[in-house]
Amino acid sequence: MENTSQGFHTITIVKKLTKKEASKLIADFQSYSATNDIKFVPIHELKSTDNSDEFIKWLHSSFSKYYIGYYPESKGILWLLRYSNISPGFIKPGEVDKPCSIKATINPKILTGENDYLAAATVDYLEDVEALFNNEAKKISPILGEYRHYSMNRPDYCVNFDLRELKIPCTAERMIKLIKRGNIPTHYFEWVDDNDSAKSSFYLESKSVTINCYWKHKQLKEDFEDCPDLETSQNLIRFEVQCKYLKTYLLSRDIKRKQELSESDVIREMLSEDFCKEIIRKYFNKVIRRGDYFTLNEAIKQVQLQHFSKKKEARLIMELRRTNQFRGIYKVRATLQGEELETFRRTLRDLDYININPVTIPREWNIQRIPNLLNAYDRRVEDELYKKQQEEIDLQILKDYYDERKKRKKKY
Repeated sequence: MENTSQGFHTITIVKKLTKKEASKLIADFQSYSATNDIKFVPIHELKSTDNSDEFIKWLHSSFSKYYIGYYPESKGILWLLRYSNISPGFIKPGEVDKPCSIKATINPKILTGENDYLAAATVDYLEDVEALFNNEAKKISPILGEYRHYSMNRPDYCVNFDLRELKIPCTAERMIKLIKRGNIPTHYFEWVDDNDSAKSSFYLESKSVTINCYWKHKQLKEDFEDCPDLETSQNLIRFEVQCKYLKTYLLSRDIKRKQELSESDVIREMLSEDFCKEIIRKYFNKVIRRGDYFTLNEAIKQVQLQHFSKKKEARLIMELRRTNQFRGIYKVRATLQGEELETFRRTLRDLDYININPVTIPREWNIQRIPNLLNAYDRRVEDELYKKQQEEIDLQILKDYYDERKKRKKKY
């Protein structure tokens, strides 16, 4: 597949520093920026006002941030240096005096020289990423060290769905409309902006994870109008799972419990094909659900074809009608509590099992069924794998045939 892909978009890695190391690194960045293509920009950790409470004012005065980016063209690395102004007396006895840190947000595609704004990166990029990162860090300061000295701070997992490649019978705008009627899991809230781009995305946030599903063409047009992939992105939907530090820490801890690994090996494991796949599917199924989309009438027919008990059939049809009426799974959930809410959750699981999405297709679209994006992706991957295996088998048969002919010629 040319544009449909799964993996990760960017990663952020972090290294802790002492105050002495951070001070030296600030000086090295400033020195390097004087004669090279980077910009060193001091910013404040938090915006404080005269009305801020005392804690916010203290926090504001205690930490400083410095962004370091490449200019005029990005090299695929954005540095973020966090410097602590807290007195060493605040460090607890026995703790290592490393209150500062340097983060590097890496875009593997750009770092390795690929001018590609669409395809997801995979673990295969890491060897080149490590070498290029080390080379760039060495130019700037010995304090930056090497890639192996960093730990994972935030991975941004993603899957790209090219609707045309997957033979999805609707536009990207319509697909986003269906997705925005999906589910908002417990402890998440929807971030909504007043601008027009909010209509082209479904942005959910919690303390540990950000989930963002959006029409890639709209995003590129607003942020990178000169992007060479702008036309290609017309049919592209991206689903992203951005793991914040808390979630990343828990994921890496679980990996370390299973086997003893270095930090760079933990990063490699967290970016492996299977790990990316597991994370993406977990959150996709929570938000968008597993089933295909149908019109309300067709979804009811699909339920009736299962020949459930009258009671179960009535329950499933009732919730399909209610989700259609409320125009969204989370809008139904917001009206329920107690036993009613648990019944609704059970119905969602039952509909998943028979491959029906509770969100239904508007009748005026004149489309009876739209495949679930992840199901369509999996089927396409299986088809391509089967095709590749068949080609390999055919080539082997052809090779065996010519090998046998050569043997016969030599014999006679």
